Amino acid sequence: MARTKTDRLLKALKDAARVASVMVDGDEATRIITDRAMRHIANPDPQFRFMSGDYYDVDHDTFLRMKKTLLRLERLLPFACHTALWVKIKGMENHLTVAVQNGSLHRYWTWAEQKRPIEAEMAACIRSGEIVEAPIDHPSHTLTVLAPVRNSLGDVVGLVEFTSKNPAAKDLAPAWN
Repeated sequence: MARTKTDRLLKALKDAARVASVMVDGDEATRIITDRAMRHIANPDPQFRFMSGDYYDVDHDTFLRMKKTLLRLERLLPFACHTALWVKIKGMENHLTVAVQNGSLHRYWTWAEQKRPIEAEMAACIRSGEIVEAPIDHPSHTLTVLAPVRNSLGDVVGLVEFTSKNPAAKDLAPAWN
């Protein structure tokens, strides 16, 4: 049976996600954003709601190691793909924040966004601990696969987003939309 180009891309994204699910260290992922920064993300000052960006601190060594890991995972694919590491927000287990991102293709992140409620497919990935394919018919015109990120206790503490342009799409909106 002939596979469509979309099916082939999704299979490749899932293969890369499988590698990410065993390679990406959840203990390191949760140490990227400092506790102080995480508190400001979870509890922004109502008068200065974007001030949490001023307090966004990371452990630089851990951040750079993860950024390089995500870039290497992208290189497993023979087509353009961008990655993002999403982690649970301490004190807000029903929200995620981006700890590291590469490239401009993302299904979930919007410019200046500090946190977001967990989308249905993100919740399925976190709950099941399995690789999840996001719905294809999405306004972003992207193909996205999510890989669970586990800590040393086996708990899913975040996920890696693999996003590529849907071959059926003509043009994509700019990343800052």
